[in-house]
Amino acid sequence: MNDLNVISLGFGCAAKTELIRKYFPEQPALFFDYLGNFDGLDTCTQIILNDFQDFQDIDDFFYYPHPKWNTDIELKPISLCANPPGRTQNMLVSRHFVNIVFYHYKHTIDTLQSFKRKSERFKKILQDTNRQTVFLYYRQYDEPLNGNYAENDDYSIDEKLSRLESESIWFRDAIAKKYPLLQFKLIALIMEPFTFHEKVTPAIDKFLQQKSISTKTIVFDRVLTSVPEDKGKISSKSWGRIYRKHLITNPFMRMGKHVSPFLLKWQKIFSN
Repeated sequence: MNDLNVISLGFGCAAKTELIRKYFPEQPALFFDYLGNFDGLDTCTQIILNDFQDFQDIDDFFYYPHPKWNTDIELKPISLCANPPGRTQNMLVSRHFVNIVFYHYKHTIDTLQSFKRKSERFKKILQDTNRQTVFLYYRQYDEPLNGNYAENDDYSIDEKLSRLESESIWFRDAIAKKYPLLQFKLIALIMEPFTFHEKVTPAIDKFLQQKSISTKTIVFDRVLTSVPEDKGKISSKSWGRIYRKHLITNPFMRMGKHVSPFLLKWQKIFSN
């Protein structure tokens, strides 16, 4: 129904779980699907340019008390910590990129082999010149830049939006140079609060108005963060909007998620 390769670049699992897994279930598991990247898209670009060479050995991974979960450190109250104050939890991270966190994995040979397979699939897609590839990346409004959990509690939203733009441009230019035959675009998203925030929402509105004329290779947009009270419904609807707005290539799909066999029959006739 959609002749696309759709790839998540993080920053976390939401692009995979809320969009790709729902609307493109045939897409295989890939390297950045289920990890946390607290550095940003620049790190993804470095990893891709280096052909995932920093993730080939068991010693490329180790356990580390990442500041996000190390609440023994006196931190300003920004973002969310997985542990109560005064608790520390070691997380599996990349030895070469300590802000790449593997939430769901253990330090085992099986984990290493899993990431080797995922990186090989990723590289194979980048060689696919028959289908368009769409990369999805989001930066969360309440996560600091570069894993720096001592930043000011005003979220530095203007700085994050500026970084979203610059890292998106570098990713586009680097991928176009390394894979000149690849047909691709990047959907770069800012994840914002689910309700109006006096410092965050107007800044995002202004940024997106300035970027309203999308290029063929980069599209900027927004998604809403989820909240426990609504069991993820707000976030799910927001990702659904991204799918309908940017990822439907079949005109019949714009009528709704499900298409009648009658319409599919006529679509097939007219496409021959």
